[in-house]
Amino acid sequence: MEPNITNYVEVNNSEELLTALTNKESYIVINKEYKQEFLNNTELPFTEKELMGLQLGSHGGAAIGGGLIFAIINFFSKGSKQQKKIDSKVRNYVLKGWKDDGLLLYLRQLDY
Repeated sequence: MEPNITNYVEVNNSEELLTALTNKESYIVINKEYKQEFLNNTELPFTEKELMGLQLGSHGGAAIGGGLIFAIINFFSKGSKQQKKIDSKVRNYVLKGWKDDGLLLYLRQLDY
């Protein structure tokens, strides 16, 4: 079921995505034209179900340890500086499908 969200930022490329992530937009929609590039290049955030399972299974401890491990991996990864920033910032979001084959990213803190 698709959320009824009317106040979102739609992005068409990595520059727009990085700007939206830096501004900590509550809802970011990745349009279908940019979707495949995003999926191919980005370390994806957890989906709602994956995040729930991780939090329940680890009693919240995985978020702390996972952040440190991710920072080390991201530092040594081969990727553009811009892509590393995107990968780092997108971890604060949850990934969900969206109408017209796009993707919705929304801030994790909106779940609390």
